[in-house]
Amino acid sequence: MSDFQNLGKYQIESVLGKGAMGVVYKGFDPNIARYVAIKTIHRNLLNTEMGREMLARFRTEAQAVGRLTHPNIVGIFEFDQDQGTPYFVMEFVEGKDLKTVVKDGRVLSPKDIVGIIDPVLQALAYTHELGIVHRDIKPANIFITDKGVVKIADFGIARLEDSEMTQVGTVLGTPSYMSPEQCVGSVVDARSDLFSVGVMLYELLTGQKPFRGEQSTVIMTNVINTDPEPPSRLNKQVPAAFDPVLKKALAKNVNQRYQTAEAFRSDLLKVVGAGTVPSVGGPSHGVLIGAGVLLAVLAAGGGWLASRSTEPPTTAVVTEPAAPRIAPETQKKIDDMLDVAKAHFMVGRLVSPQGSNAYEAYQLVLDLDPENEQALKGQAEAKERFFKRAEILWKSGEKDEARLHLELAKVMFPKDDATESLTELMAGG
Repeated sequence: MSDFQNLGKYQIESVLGKGAMGVVYKGFDPNIARYVAIKTIHRNLLNTEMGREMLARFRTEAQAVGRLTHPNIVGIFEFDQDQGTPYFVMEFVEGKDLKTVVKDGRVLSPKDIVGIIDPVLQALAYTHELGIVHRDIKPANIFITDKGVVKIADFGIARLEDSEMTQVGTVLGTPSYMSPEQCVGSVVDARSDLFSVGVMLYELLTGQKPFRGEQSTVIMTNVINTDPEPPSRLNKQVPAAFDPVLKKALAKNVNQRYQTAEAFRSDLLKVVGAGTVPSVGGPSHGVLIGAGVLLAVLAAGGGWLASRSTEPPTTAVVTEPAAPRIAPETQKKIDDMLDVAKAHFMVGRLVSPQGSNAYEAYQLVLDLDPENEQALKGQAEAKERFFKRAEILWKSGEKDEARLHLELAKVMFPKDDATESLTELMAGG
């Protein structure tokens, strides 16, 4: 059930998805009779320092995508506020996200896979030329319409070249698809997006991510230090010609990586024998190699700018509901604070002596409900990622930033073994 009947002129029809930061609705524009996707921020997040930062990022996404007119990018139509809720209105895309395609276990030929990656690189060539770095390229943000057109969505953490909002030391992105420079909180540029495309390509070709681990900190360590096995060794159906392309795309050193999306795209099309590379901006945008196979993949249906797969229904045993362990009004506070904590975590605000961070938000939940498993796990993960990030920064040569982490650790966790280990690590340098 939607929280709204209308946002501005738009009629709200259903909820398409929910996350820690906000909700995406399916809406209808009565003026021109078209369906749209409407992205909002949770209102309970807005009255904090972090909420103001999120609102600025939200506005940045609207500004960034609003500048983009490209058939392989989900379009944005409007940014506004209503009933105290900021929102922006996007193109409603009928189809499936690439994450769903991967999860469904569909087997695609190398040519079909390049048919997905090629338009992604075309779109990135366009955005990079405008000075916009996406920063969160991953399968969940790549959509394939019912007509077989590939589109990039969610520029929510995009970095404009003239913006100071994204600062060094802030880790943004999804660990499995982040570049090494993102993992250590360094400045990123267009080449970071190309690394993420390389990760997606590797996963599509082999069926597994190149950098794996049970915890995000382990994954990030592997991104920085581990060279993945050549894809042709993991999947015999993958031509060996892909190996040098992936090696270059996933280079740890940005200067050894592909420098432009066009260079990456050119090598990729040569591998599958696609002939000459059409110029960016030409009529080739969104044309898939082997589109018929992809349309067959999508034939199962789906919807939204991000159709989500659903589990089959199960037979339930009807029992009398137990009395709630926590009063409803207290549970509402807990749920709101968990949203705040997850949002802090997602934007990399892990630990701070001034509060307004993931660790402190989870602690506020525990003050209300000491047994809350989500808060206990979240607080432990925030603390672990904080210390791991400090270690990664130190080992990668970002020593001033690492020392700042150590000083903060001494304030927040003065008697913790992790603080002692971090002190010993930095004692020699």
